Amino acid sequence: MADTLPPLPPPDRARRPLDVLAFWGVLAVFGVSYLGWGLAALAIRAVLPAGRGGGFGRRAIARGFRMLLRLMERSGLAHFDLAELDRLRGARGVVLVPNHLSMIDVMLVVSRVPDTVCIMKAGLERNPMLGGGRLGGYLPNSGGLSVIRRATEALRGGANLLVFPEGTRGRDGRLGPFHPGFALIARRAGAPVQPVLIESNTRYLGKEWPFWRRPAFPLRYRVRLGERVTVTGGAEAFAEGLRRGMAARLGTALR
Repeated sequence: MADTLPPLPPPDRARRPLDVLAFWGVLAVFGVSYLGWGLAALAIRAVLPAGRGGGFGRRAIARGFRMLLRLMERSGLAHFDLAELDRLRGARGVVLVPNHLSMIDVMLVVSRVPDTVCIMKAGLERNPMLGGGRLGGYLPNSGGLSVIRRATEALRGGANLLVFPEGTRGRDGRLGPFHPGFALIARRAGAPVQPVLIESNTRYLGKEWPFWRRPAFPLRYRVRLGERVTVTGGAEAFAEGLRRGMAARLGTALR
């Protein structure tokens, strides 16, 4: 395992009018992009045979996320250290398990790791702004055995699977309990589990932080990889052991 890195510097830049303009400009681009792509994806999905278009949808989502993250960097609002994710460029059939700080987390991973299916919060698939997720084969987390079956099929077909085992974003920086569903899926598919460690100097877009509430800048995000493991023993015990190991690497407490 890699040595613990120093904490990210705080967002301590003095408030300036340029940041306000950049913040609202970036939000506007995000909104137009999500709505435009979501509606286009719904139209594409309507004319394609059932089950088709998943690969195209996932490539388009990854490309869009890269564009939006680049916009955040070039506007001076954020800095991203995602180099370790490039080690996963050739990954196929891997279960990706990150901690969950904010709504930006999925963008960080999907922008760099190819052909990634995400298990997302139930209900989001009905949001027209997120129609691209449906085209990309993203799975709502309320399907029980159906989700396990479909996720297993995606992994066996060579796609990667992104699962946030806490099930929700944290409020206080502590690592919440892990739901063991990801371990059941990985064992059934014979897939390895790749811990993904996300760090940030901000709580922006965390639980109960609305997107229009402006944070201090610059935002910083860093992603590291844990040791890839295979599920052994009971799913609940495996999930808890992984949680404790990730908390130790992150230097954070358990909730």
